[in-house]
Amino acid sequence: MTSTALLSPTSGELLAAEIRVSPKHLEDILEALASATFPINPELDHTVPALTRVRFPIYDSQLASLREILAIAGFTQSQLEVHSLATELSY
Repeated sequence: MTSTALLSPTSGELLAAEIRVSPKHLEDILEALASATFPINPELDHTVPALTRVRFPIYDSQLASLREILAIAGFTQSQLEVHSLATELSY
């Protein structure tokens, strides 16, 4: 795979988002993500002790909306990590 950005003509670069929450906040984060006006299909990873990683692809044009959703639901911006999907796929 090349390092060329994955693009959509209208949505921008496709990125990988990750939010880490304690298991007791998992339902809250999933409910918050379900309120998005765009589809989010999260992958859950419980391998990190005392944390659940919620991972999903997102277009860069949707990031501002995602950050707003997280803030309204009471999550901090530091819980959100975003990086190139190409990096995510290269492992």
